[in-house]
Amino acid sequence: MGIETNKKRPYTTGATKSVAAKRKKFLKENPEEEKVPTGFDRNLEPLKILGATDSYGEVMFLMMWKGSDHADLVPASVANIRCPQLVIRFYEERLVWDSTGGSEDSESPRMKEPPCEDS
Repeated sequence: MGIETNKKRPYTTGATKSVAAKRKKFLKENPEEEKVPTGFDRNLEPLKILGATDSYGEVMFLMMWKGSDHADLVPASVANIRCPQLVIRFYEERLVWDSTGGSEDSESPRMKEPPCEDS
């Protein structure tokens, strides 16, 4: 009997590289793509926040711009500074109130989490 060695199994999903590695390789092969301005770099005024997502642990907003049909992902930290009223309006539109009160000792309505939109 010999000593068995542990061999790593190959990826079965076909995903051999992370998304970040694929993006880095794409930009290396197509350097002109990196120079295309996005978000606030296009010097357009934000019109509306269409949605939000989590990208590598950072909250990103999908924003629509005045005078453009193209939407861009913008970090929430930038949007909070550049257009705070749009961010507030985005969250207010998605606020759901629990009118049952939930607690017997409190008569005021309480905020309730909205259903997940990802599913």
